[in-house]
Amino acid sequence: MQSLNTITLHYLQAFVLSAELGSISAAARTLGKRQSQLSGWIQDLEAELNLQLFTRSGNRLQLSPDGHTLLPLAQHALAQSNRLQAAAHALQQHQQLVLVVGVAPHIPQQLLTDAIVTFMQEQPQVQLRISTHSEEVLTQGLVEGVFDVVLLHESIELHNSRYDYCRVGYYDEVFVVRSSHPLAAKLSVGVEDLAPFRELIWAQDYQQSADESGYSGSSSQIADFNALKGVLLKTDCVALLPTLMVAAGIHQGQLTLLRVSNELSTIRRRLELRWPLGSQHKTLISCWLRLVCQTLNNLDSDTPPYR
Repeated sequence: MQSLNTITLHYLQAFVLSAELGSISAAARTLGKRQSQLSGWIQDLEAELNLQLFTRSGNRLQLSPDGHTLLPLAQHALAQSNRLQAAAHALQQHQQLVLVVGVAPHIPQQLLTDAIVTFMQEQPQVQLRISTHSEEVLTQGLVEGVFDVVLLHESIELHNSRYDYCRVGYYDEVFVVRSSHPLAAKLSVGVEDLAPFRELIWAQDYQQSADESGYSGSSSQIADFNALKGVLLKTDCVALLPTLMVAAGIHQGQLTLLRVSNELSTIRRRLELRWPLGSQHKTLISCWLRLVCQTLNNLDSDTPPYR
């Protein structure tokens, strides 16, 4: 095999896109190039590697066994190249004066209190803007540059080349009712015990709650947490809420934890930070990531013990 020094990113890009889109013509349209040009790049790559990457039969294009083996390596090489270019671009930019942070619904922003305070102390000239949006809006906004950093619930993806990310921290959720609730004195409750009582859902995004099924036959969604807590204290509703949000009410005797028979421990929601490729090299984003990681990694669960 010849030296790989002459292989360019164009060759790899032509190979990867043709494999992902299923045809050289589709890859050419995506890149705004002529089909003959991409065909030439792929042929040059095959000549450099001394391997056949595709099998061609009429108009059909399929990866060869060797192509299947090399495709993930080529995809990784392109992703690393994108990160290199993004990092270089970030280092060229002047200091930004606004940091825009997006947070997914239902994540208690109190988790970020220490990070916010320290960030404002370290960056007194910077405007910090934190807002809540659906996870779909946050993900798309990250790609489009609307957000500098987003905080979401942990993804099941093992790897993503569209953005950089870090799985970090968690918060716990527990079932609570007002202390005078009919279920409050029970040592354990089953699903059938919860069914007659309306469930209160704390969520800013309607679709989020619409996609979830609870333990009750009826529910009410309330975006403002203080309003939800007020309703919870005046009715026999039940709610699954972040421990951080209800710890004071439990401590003051206003609220009582329910031990649900099929949820014998707190429900842990793990979190994930995402940011545009390479932007961790920007001063403000680097500062924010450091502080949030420190805050969430050092977080101790405040879940009160079950009775």
